[in-house]
Amino acid sequence: MTDHTSEDHCSRWGGIPQDRLTDFNRRAIGLLCRGFGLGPWNIQVNWDRVKWGSERHTEFVTSSYGLSTWDFNRLTRLVIGAHDECIRVEVTPRAFRYLAIGMWPREGREGCMSKRHPTIEQAIASYRGVAA
Repeated sequence: MTDHTSEDHCSRWGGIPQDRLTDFNRRAIGLLCRGFGLGPWNIQVNWDRVKWGSERHTEFVTSSYGLSTWDFNRLTRLVIGAHDECIRVEVTPRAFRYLAIGMWPREGREGCMSKRHPTIEQAIASYRGVAA
């Protein structure tokens, strides 16, 4: 996992309102930036309208970025990062040309559905129907 507490973490960028950020909000910003392969200043998010202030959920609304598995592989990077960081990610339509990317932290690899998040290897084994 990435050190999201350091002074040079991408969440410290001046365009992001700092006064309401929680530890999880910083983790979510880091995952979004790594997933998109861009700094926060290059991602088309209205940072003032992000749902901040919660250790249980963060939601970004973005436009004009394709989420794909290979060409510009942002979807693949976001999925792999979510599994590595133990963060549930959900992409939903928001309005014409806009997507909401919601993130929820998970406690670990074991437990009930709403508390766990598998590794990418476990997710691949489940998809392929083989024992992990």
